[in-house]
Amino acid sequence: MHWSCLNREVEPYERLTALIFGFLPAQLVYLMARLRLADLVADSPMTVEELSSATKTRPDMLLRVMRGLHGLGLVVESGGRISVTETGALLGSDAAGSLRYVALHGGAEAYKAWGELEHTIRTGEPAFEVAFGEAFFSYLRSHPEAGASFDGMMSQLSRRVVAAAVADYDFSAVSRVLDVGGGLGHFVAAVLAAYPELQGAVFDTPEVAAEAANYLRHTDVADRCIAVGGSFFESLPTGFDVLLLKWILHDWNDESCHKLLTVCRSALPDHGRLLVVERLLPNEISTSIPLDPAIAMDLGMLVYFGDARERYLEEYAELLGSCGFAVHEVIALPSGFSLLDCRPRLA
Repeated sequence: MHWSCLNREVEPYERLTALIFGFLPAQLVYLMARLRLADLVADSPMTVEELSSATKTRPDMLLRVMRGLHGLGLVVESGGRISVTETGALLGSDAAGSLRYVALHGGAEAYKAWGELEHTIRTGEPAFEVAFGEAFFSYLRSHPEAGASFDGMMSQLSRRVVAAAVADYDFSAVSRVLDVGGGLGHFVAAVLAAYPELQGAVFDTPEVAAEAANYLRHTDVADRCIAVGGSFFESLPTGFDVLLLKWILHDWNDESCHKLLTVCRSALPDHGRLLVVERLLPNEISTSIPLDPAIAMDLGMLVYFGDARERYLEEYAELLGSCGFAVHEVIALPSGFSLLDCRPRLA
């Protein structure tokens, strides 16, 4: 068994063929994450036969999968034993910067939902609902394994963006921070960890808030951060001078965003700040594979929710302006995200 890789220029015919069958590498990555192959060889390389026994798969067929993973640069073979590359190691459960949950969600729920994209652009109905028979968040609640993969994915994708936001934004002039729709509260917890004098809270649906309370109990900011349940379309707790909205507005159409932002303005004092973290659509589209992250995410919103979407900076500015906010500053973050520092617009 000997594998090697060749690098060469790709002709248009081959380039298009690779795009047509782009699901192949995605499914190989998913399978590698699903079988926990990176975990199995983390301490010591293993033979295909050993991996087959550990994963309850057929060795002859697993060998063929391994050839594919080798071709993608995720595993290497030496002396008949398999180990992971630096890239493949990111599919490990405990790896720094792990993307395992991203692969799990991408290869299962996302993969199936994207197959119904045509239905969405013809009817406006979310592709996800056609593929799975119920709305996205409802499905996650009724399928715990899928819910865990999605929550893990959001946490893994958030890590770099949250770290950069905390590093690049000065929170020293504020005192109380509310993470609106913040899930388990990773963002506000990171802010409080960096600023020991701050107090904070995470606000989400009652069931998510209960999970957040349990998560926060095991953090170093447990004595300075609480979880509050409710609907952000109805009201928000007052007394906070910073509201965080990370990856929230792109989940909703303009009408729903207007309702949410109006609630935010009512809860925020005149000296307060609204920090919006979203991807901004590019004003110029460059030809690239993979797609520009904002364009890819915009299509993802189409698949999952139908009328949810990414927006241009000008669209966010108009939307925020209609709800009493002005964009004070735009800070670029990793992976194409931006932090919009918004301030109440005083009459």
